[in-house]
Amino acid sequence: MKNMRKLLLFISIIGLSATTFAQENPKQREVGISFRNFDSFGLTFKTGTEKSAWRFNSLLTNGTNSNNTLDSVSSKLSNFGFGVGIGKEFRKKITEHLEFRYGADVSFNYSIAKSNSNDLSYLDEDWSVIHKYYYPGINLVLGFNYLFNEKIVLGAEILPMFSYHTHINESVDVNDVLTKESTSSFAYGLSNTSIQLSLSYRF
Repeated sequence: MKNMRKLLLFISIIGLSATTFAQENPKQREVGISFRNFDSFGLTFKTGTEKSAWRFNSLLTNGTNSNNTLDSVSSKLSNFGFGVGIGKEFRKKITEHLEFRYGADVSFNYSIAKSNSNDLSYLDEDWSVIHKYYYPGINLVLGFNYLFNEKIVLGAEILPMFSYHTHINESVDVNDVLTKESTSSFAYGLSNTSIQLSLSYRF
């Protein structure tokens, strides 16, 4: 009986602590759309509390397709890219409608560009080139949230990055001979894709 009372007391304390923690750290989620460089868009989802949250971002670079003909040579060009990022951000309230945010993401970006050319003056000979780019990396997060109300949030952030670039070039000549070349490099700092805007719904 004595052990039972101790067990009930222990459960009550744990339950009270969990309730207090939940009251102090209410769950908060955000879902929205994001933009970079005005030609790439994506989705963003965040889950956590009003002080910190896990970040999940996807980014889609607008793909293009084009056909060109110059003299007897016709060519087709296409490109496409996407990126994903997972990280953690921390928030500090400045005013009723303004929040400061900082944190970091682990990211991966991929893009591909293809070109096919056909020379009609040489017995319909054709050749193609494919460029593939891989960008795993880490970026910092520094930004602000402007709260229009309790639900609608406008976000702006800069993303200083450090990444490892791999470029694979595959070409097929008129004799169907495949040639592959690969180069790698490091990059860091800011670029034209280092600024991200977002519009989110908080719940």
